[in-house]
Amino acid sequence: MESSVALPSDGRTVSTGEGNTWVCPAFKVSGIFSSHMVLQQNKPIRVWGFSDKPGATVTGTFLGETVSTVVPEVTGQEAVAGKWTLTFSPHPYCREGQTMRLWDSEGHTVTFDDILLGDVWLIGGQSNAELTLAPCMTLTPSLEFSEQDNFRLFTQTQAYVYENQRFCQYPQPDIINPDWCWKRPGREASLAFSAMGYYFAREMTKQIDIPLGLVMMCAGGACLRELVPEEIAHEEGYFAGANVREAGYYNALIHPLLGLGFTAQLFFQGESEGCWREAAEKYTYELALLVADERKRFGFDFPFYNVQLSSYREEGTKFFPWLEIVRIKQFDALRVIPDSTLTVDMDLGAPEDYPDWAHSPRKLELGERLASLTLARQYGIGRESDVSSPRPVSAWLSTDRKQITVEFTDVGAGLIVSGHAPAESVGMEVHGFSVGAYDNRVSARATVVSRCAVLVDVPEDASDLSYVSYAFFSIVTPENADLRGGNNLPAPAFSLGLS
Repeated sequence: MESSVALPSDGRTVSTGEGNTWVCPAFKVSGIFSSHMVLQQNKPIRVWGFSDKPGATVTGTFLGETVSTVVPEVTGQEAVAGKWTLTFSPHPYCREGQTMRLWDSEGHTVTFDDILLGDVWLIGGQSNAELTLAPCMTLTPSLEFSEQDNFRLFTQTQAYVYENQRFCQYPQPDIINPDWCWKRPGREASLAFSAMGYYFAREMTKQIDIPLGLVMMCAGGACLRELVPEEIAHEEGYFAGANVREAGYYNALIHPLLGLGFTAQLFFQGESEGCWREAAEKYTYELALLVADERKRFGFDFPFYNVQLSSYREEGTKFFPWLEIVRIKQFDALRVIPDSTLTVDMDLGAPEDYPDWAHSPRKLELGERLASLTLARQYGIGRESDVSSPRPVSAWLSTDRKQITVEFTDVGAGLIVSGHAPAESVGMEVHGFSVGAYDNRVSARATVVSRCAVLVDVPEDASDLSYVSYAFFSIVTPENADLRGGNNLPAPAFSLGLS
């Protein structure tokens, strides 16, 4: 039996055309559920699927609980033909493998084994989020893999979407590749998974007993316009994407996950917006739109762990000439996206002798930074201020307009000039500061003057005293931007208005 999908954007019904027909299966559980999965702890457990028999009963048993539902008729613009949902009670985390059994009144049965309960994390963004562990093994060759590690992996890939762009045309009801499923973290599954996500999970599970489930919904090369629903892309004036159609990656990789319970999202994206100045300058606004929309569609205000873009050597300036603006806008997004963080990656770019300038293999250090921040923020292990980069909170111009004071928080033992201790850094020159907005910036001499403050000398040729900035340039090196916190984490790129 063939059924159709009524799209939430404008009510169009898809019933013909290659890849645009939703053929409701006789009985199927959504592809996001399989053996070896991790289900979100302490939240109602929603499991959904599809049946071509309206009125049939679907029943499930899990952890001693039995629940049932009836396959509905299609009603309303947002309905998907034959979609049913079972909801089980919340449960605390469980490291012991459990079994779930689902069946319908037509005689179909599905059984999932080795199910854990814990915290599920989404991995969003573009290629540096999707970059697999395999190429990063050059820096961690002694890494050992074990299927007994306390986390599980669900891999979706940009390559499959790009090769099958029919899935980009409309929001997909289900996981688009039937071969995608939950896997234990053995060697093969791990090497094919996001390196950022894998290292993050390894570090996390060293400190907590809670099982982790990680789901990739990132896509190499993705612009924000390809990661948001069609209606948002069109409202912002986008009627095409850079790699796939506008909303294409949302339709294929994100929409099928709606309804999934999870804890938070890790996000690494923005290189593509660095190709165009107009897109770079809109980045704060458009990223906030993406996060707000995902929070609405997933049904809760999940924590958002963002990563400030890396440095991409000289080669990067040819492809991403406006990266410095994107970084500034990523910092600005902290003020407009509630419950968000920014992990600095500028110092973790590809080594000079590494062949891939755009995708640094130094994802272990990034995973460690994200894990330390998460452990403190989500699980109370350590203090957040001790594992964060120093964050500028205010900047003001002296009455004689000759100096600017920039004050920081989260400095630990005190601000440092890279390679020096806090005590000896006071009084030292620090590099990377400029005065003026955007095209009027002039490099400025700066000095660490206290545990939490930098004094910037206003250059004689500075005509614009509206902003003070740090690391506001494309190629960031340990020499041209050397301000760090007492924990040796680098300060973020930023631009602050002067008071």
